[in-house]
Amino acid sequence: MSATANLQAYRPVTQFIDSSAYPISEADESSATLGAGIRVNGDDDNGNGRADYLDLLPSAAADNDLVRVDVIGEGTTFVVSWTGSLAVWTSPLKDAAIINGGSVGNGQSLWVEYVSQAHTVGASTQLQLEVSDGASVATDTVVFHSFQSVVLAIAGNTQEPSRFGDPTLGVYTIAGELYRQGYDVQLYAHHEVLKTGKGKVYDDVVSGVLSRNVNSVAIIGYSWGAGAAYNLSNALKKTKTLAPAGYRLTYTASIDGIKHRSISAETRKPVGTAYHDNVYQRRDLLPRGNKVSGAQNLNVTLASWGTHLRHVTIDDHPTVQQLLVDNLTARVIA
Repeated sequence: MSATANLQAYRPVTQFIDSSAYPISEADESSATLGAGIRVNGDDDNGNGRADYLDLLPSAAADNDLVRVDVIGEGTTFVVSWTGSLAVWTSPLKDAAIINGGSVGNGQSLWVEYVSQAHTVGASTQLQLEVSDGASVATDTVVFHSFQSVVLAIAGNTQEPSRFGDPTLGVYTIAGELYRQGYDVQLYAHHEVLKTGKGKVYDDVVSGVLSRNVNSVAIIGYSWGAGAAYNLSNALKKTKTLAPAGYRLTYTASIDGIKHRSISAETRKPVGTAYHDNVYQRRDLLPRGNKVSGAQNLNVTLASWGTHLRHVTIDDHPTVQQLLVDNLTARVIA
């Protein structure tokens, strides 16, 4: 029996999404775009005034910017090594560091951290496992790429991200597909955007741009979530520290957009967006979306496949979902 080696990486830890249900395939794990995405761990979760990647002591809570990689194989010795700006820990609490070239155990979960503000280049940042049984040696490699973008999914009235996986919440279904494809996706309720555009979503974006070197933002909003996206985009555009840090609103999409906390159609294009998809229906009297000047408009009521769609079903239709997934992935680098 020869030695075998396998590193099983997962999609990033993300609130409301079970990352363990999203293992990265063998076909993708060596890709510099589809493989293991990892956040720059430059935020300050523990509030000690410095970037988390500078913290070398155990933390009180799990750090959600570390990526899980499982060690699997057959042999007597298991050694892990890496290239690039990585640190490897025994747990998401950063209980103990693993040295580059150090021994690990079969079945052990490793927690990988990205420890630089500079983004990865190509396939230069890799984690490798070498397994030996004394007579043969096997290796496996996972390529990491640092996230340059973040995708925000903002749902409509009464829709909460804790219900991720519910097929009737189409904007979260879109988000889940993008997450599966390797994007850093965050799920939000519409009320997490205030009338001013600020609030939790705004705070998360600002932190991402200024602390994690995120330079491309995409927003998909459904119903009131689309109205909230407009308010959010306006607040971000007015924040003077973002543009010098590289902030760009690369892609936005509205699905039957309704002005936030109103019954009127949201007909304003998000402020500063490079490209805006606006998908809407006119079958319902209220609420219903409408044409947005400067957007790529699609009135599904005029399409043979969409004549039956209403406000509460338009976001669940596979044609609508695939259109937005395709248009986002063509324009936004993970």
